[in-house]
Amino acid sequence: MSRLLALAAFALVGSITPGPNNALLLGSGIRFGFRRTVPHVAGTAVGMGALVFAVAAGIGVVLLALPGADLALKLTGSAYLLYLAVRVARSGGAGGAAVVSRPLGVPGAAAFQLANPKGWLFALTAAATFLPPGLPPLLGGLVVAATCAAVILATAAVWAAGGVALGRIAGAGRVQRGINVALALVLAASVALVWI
Repeated sequence: MSRLLALAAFALVGSITPGPNNALLLGSGIRFGFRRTVPHVAGTAVGMGALVFAVAAGIGVVLLALPGADLALKLTGSAYLLYLAVRVARSGGAGGAAVVSRPLGVPGAAAFQLANPKGWLFALTAAATFLPPGLPPLLGGLVVAATCAAVILATAAVWAAGGVALGRIAGAGRVQRGINVALALVLAASVALVWI
């Protein structure tokens, strides 16, 4: 039980801190409201849970053991995050021309986790640190993944709700544009963390 509580605490800290998922969830909450962002929230939890399970089941170890796989993941993830940062920075306020025309759905948000470098680091750490030693690897991986997904569902909802509240304060126009640029900078800055 203490290992499960430690895992929940790790998942809370790892998922509530700023990063690519949370910047996108905040931006979606601002632009589309909470109800339309719920599939994005769910997809983030499902995708991270699946990634943690896959890593715990051994896929992460195999990928990282292949020569160049680590570099390929970093390059692909970094390029995708920079692409998203540009899209977010160029998106207009409520009355502007939007580059981001609709919120991510469950499949899109889940698939995003494959290109999310912070997500891979989170999954590797969760699997390496909290896999229960007394359980078969697949069952232990399922426990770790389900715990992480449950915590991430809650923290993703907090970021989306924060976006809704911020959107009400910001309104449209220059303030909204400034928020978009700030979110884009957070996404771009998260790329630097991948290479440190």
